[in-house]
Amino acid sequence: MAAGAGALTAVTVLAASLAGCGGGSEEDRAVPEKLCGTPVPAGLSKPLLEPYGKITESSRVDRQKPQTAPCVVAVDGERALAFRFAWHPGAPEDLLATARQSSVVGLTDPARVNLGFEDSVLGNEGATATTACRTQAGDHFTLTVIVSRAAKDKADLRPAVERFMRTYMAETVKTLNCA
Repeated sequence: MAAGAGALTAVTVLAASLAGCGGGSEEDRAVPEKLCGTPVPAGLSKPLLEPYGKITESSRVDRQKPQTAPCVVAVDGERALAFRFAWHPGAPEDLLATARQSSVVGLTDPARVNLGFEDSVLGNEGATATTACRTQAGDHFTLTVIVSRAAKDKADLRPAVERFMRTYMAETVKTLNCA
């Protein structure tokens, strides 16, 4: 029985040491409750950040001085989510055409969806939406989110992207102090 207990202890120690490998501390690996300055339930961003690791963020977004700017969320140094915050005068002419043709947006299989904003488009690997938001930079705000890990030829993450964008855009607009 002692030999069996020793073997079990060795397996337990090995399993515990392997569980700690790859990706830093549990805090580093936790899905943040705020992305690019916007609060978002971790459950909504979790499927877009898989597989998990150390999550970092690089942002040039300044809500006090609105201008077009990117924010990137990386997992283990690899881009996972790319955001583009854009303020502009007037609504984009055709968000669906932009989603098809733009090298910035460039969504695969884009389709208009109702996310509760002026215009919204969903693709296999991301979404873009625009709404009225009067600031010193213009009277409209457009947010684009690209999920770098999504397969462009598969629609498997589309429902998760739609749920994320519906909440993320609404929460972002609340942080923008739109007039």
